[in-house]
Amino acid sequence: MIHQVYFWLHDAGNTQEFLTEAVPMLGRCPTVGKFIAGTPADTEKRDVVDHSWQVCCTAFFDSLEDQLAYQKEPLHLEFIEKYSHMWKTVKVYDIAI
Repeated sequence: MIHQVYFWLHDAGNTQEFLTEAVPMLGRCPTVGKFIAGTPADTEKRDVVDHSWQVCCTAFFDSLEDQLAYQKEPLHLEFIEKYSHMWKTVKVYDIAI
């Protein structure tokens, strides 16, 4: 299972801080296999490409059960409590593989 999370921050000037200090917490959750995070690529502007978000992270899980455990993981909950004031919108896309 792949879990992608896109963040639109209140202040885009905080992107680097959020990317380097906050988001890595999620990758340290025990049920996360591979974890990557980044910002929008400087690709060609087209109607079908959304560059409006500031930070995206992608977590890979071995199973749906691992992803469900992640949702209750204390480090994940701490991340939400500590950093949710920084984002105005968050969108999650879960992918079955």
